[in-house]
Amino acid sequence: MKATWYRVCHWLCTRIYFERIALLHGERIPKEGPVLFIGLHRNGAVDGFVYHYVIPRGVFLISTQLLRSFFARLFFVGIAVARKKDREDTGQNEQAMRDCADLLKGGGALIVFPEGTSSLGPRHLPFKSGAASIALDAIAKGIPIQIVPLGIHYERAWAFRSKIEVVVGEPVSTNITEGLGALGKMKEMKRRMTQALEAVGANFASEEDQNTAECLAYASTLGTGRSYFESLKALEEGALAEMQAPWDDLCRKFSLPSLLCQQNVPLYPGKAWIIYAVALLILGPLVLSGMIVNLPPLVLGSIAAWKLADDRNVIALWRLMVGMPIFLIWLVLVVIGLAVFASPWWSLGYILLTIVSLETIYRTKKVFISVWNGLFHSSLAKPAWDFHKRLAEKLSSK
Repeated sequence: MKATWYRVCHWLCTRIYFERIALLHGERIPKEGPVLFIGLHRNGAVDGFVYHYVIPRGVFLISTQLLRSFFARLFFVGIAVARKKDREDTGQNEQAMRDCADLLKGGGALIVFPEGTSSLGPRHLPFKSGAASIALDAIAKGIPIQIVPLGIHYERAWAFRSKIEVVVGEPVSTNITEGLGALGKMKEMKRRMTQALEAVGANFASEEDQNTAECLAYASTLGTGRSYFESLKALEEGALAEMQAPWDDLCRKFSLPSLLCQQNVPLYPGKAWIIYAVALLILGPLVLSGMIVNLPPLVLGSIAAWKLADDRNVIALWRLMVGMPIFLIWLVLVVIGLAVFASPWWSLGYILLTIVSLETIYRTKKVFISVWNGLFHSSLAKPAWDFHKRLAEKLSSK
């Protein structure tokens, strides 16, 4: 029952808060046997919800601070470990390592964040030795583990109904030369893990480069089936420098207060703008109505994030931890209230409206921006499409 609760909880959190979670190279995830998953850590504890969504059997090595309160334990579960900055009991970590070994010995799947904490910055944080220690301990005990790296990439990590891509990397070799010694083995395992994690991540020289790369990666996915991560990787590997000047030129042309953008990218409807306009007339009222009837959880979740989040990488977490319980309570109250004081059909209508609004808000926003720009800034459509074509050609060549 406990495992089922957390699977359902994390499934609901991710499905309601995010638009889509795409899994790249999912065939690399072992279906059984002992596995040590090492994951990049970007968006606070929300990363755990997403990884658990794609790897339901995974057990997390988590900070003990996430288990301090009953309310937090409704969202978080795992093998507790005390980090240096919040260490309470040094003996606790020794027990955590034993629990990790027992889990792997029993054929379980362990998920570890080698960075120890999260950041939405331009590159990964320094990797700690914990994951390498767990791997080497398991190898020494003869446990036939597989080590699989995971990358996670959000279009806008803090935004409601954003898209995510989870990337599964090539397994890390567990063949370690005996003659290396303890320190040598540790350095070699950390080197392999670092290499594997950098292959499923995207690192940039500065926050400015990162912001530009994320805009260009998003733009490259518009109207195409291109992967957001693959575009980020191509930009990391040299395409960013080649597209920087054309992008700066486009930004100068588009520096108008009334021009609307999605993720800092101006959208246009193309030749089928009438279809976009009709879609907006249909979807717009539905999305707006769905937001109005669910305004309390939306507003309270946003207020909580505004008041409690100390950085962008915990905005989504606070919105979820406050907004999700309020939404579920609100949902039950509205459904019961409509069924008792109106009709069960009204309850069904409310549920359907909520689902439709939730599933179409992302598309409706894009359609609205496209129609607006098409109506009031049509002269800029050609430069936008020309740039999009040039970007697609450049990234496809990488």
